[in-house]
Amino acid sequence: MNSALLSVPVLVFLGVVGGCRSAAPSAPAAQPSAEAAPPAAHATKPEAQHEAPSATNRDPHGDPDVGRYVSRLASPDRIAELRVPEVVAKLALAEDSVIGDLGCGPGVFAIPFARAAHEGYVLASDVEPGQLDALRAALEAQDVRNVVPVLSSYGDPHFPPGRLDLVFVGDTYHHLRDRVAYFRRLQRALAPGGRLAILEYKPGKLPVGPAEDHKLPAGVREAELAEAGYALVERFDTHQYHDFEIWRVVQPWEK
Repeated sequence: MNSALLSVPVLVFLGVVGGCRSAAPSAPAAQPSAEAAPPAAHATKPEAQHEAPSATNRDPHGDPDVGRYVSRLASPDRIAELRVPEVVAKLALAEDSVIGDLGCGPGVFAIPFARAAHEGYVLASDVEPGQLDALRAALEAQDVRNVVPVLSSYGDPHFPPGRLDLVFVGDTYHHLRDRVAYFRRLQRALAPGGRLAILEYKPGKLPVGPAEDHKLPAGVREAELAEAGYALVERFDTHQYHDFEIWRVVQPWEK
């Protein structure tokens, strides 16, 4: 991944929490990064503000108009389609879990994760500052204090090494570059026994989601993750238009 470092506020936050995972930290603003990584997700209450500047989207796979993209990601129809409560239930998060939401968007998963892991925290990483602005507004509106917005790079979500019990990748996998190398490096962020959860639109033509040619062909994701050193743990039949899977790192003695 790129060598860009976590912002100073995030490092300070992690240093504080490292000694006591039960603390519920305030969410500092992420500092600008030279590059950035993917988006996905949305906030969950109507009172949360989702307005973002109408600027060129740093995510080349997303709508160039950031404000319009944020609104679409946070739309009630899309949130319902994602079946967020079922995803959270299937992940069975411990109350003190440390979670990385890779491509968090405006926070539709980050906020429910934070509530489920109320003694832990969520690092919500996205390439696009406008997505993080929308997330911060949602956090303030819903009084959620254990989510840390992180401005990521194209090749690095800027998660700390060895700390995450779960990395969640929602509607973002196909946005990433050099995915085999990316997910090999991502292993370093997982704590022992940490899991990788993937929620991704099914391949082929669907009535919702991205165009067929924006998605990966059937079997590509599974082959890439296996090459990157992961083994499939479980596949859930919960979504009509999404694949929902949990993966783990293959241990050296299994190779």
